[in-house]
Amino acid sequence: MADEPQVEQNTTNEPDWKAKYEEMRQHSREWEKKARANQSAADELEKQKADSQTEQEKALQRAQKAEAELQKLKADAERAKTVSKVAADMGISSEIVQMLNGKDADELGQQVGRIKQVLLQAPTRTDDGGGVSVAKKTNADRFAESLGI
Repeated sequence: MADEPQVEQNTTNEPDWKAKYEEMRQHSREWEKKARANQSAADELEKQKADSQTEQEKALQRAQKAEAELQKLKADAERAKTVSKVAADMGISSEIVQMLNGKDADELGQQVGRIKQVLLQAPTRTDDGGGVSVAKKTNADRFAESLGI
């Protein structure tokens, strides 16, 4: 009988889930404390860096921010000029051209051309009311009118 493998008698060997939960919770709280301590240390370091910056470095940072903002404003003004030019060239409202996503005048012009082409191909519906055929304007017709087509 010594050669026979021993079979475990305890078949209800389930883990204590509540104890495991509490253990993981405690572990989580420890890491949370460490993270808070690290965050406050990082904040303190940033404050020290800001305090140690010279006026020249601070002025340089402000100048870089202003330069970036100026570039954005220039790009916006250039886009507005391009939109106005395309709208005038194509004979449509600049509000409609503004909604398009073309990057330059050529792309915007191509997009407006495609819109006009699609709208011109849109069929006009007719309604036969008592033998009288009446043309109804579709949304495409209304949009084409707003474009001046």
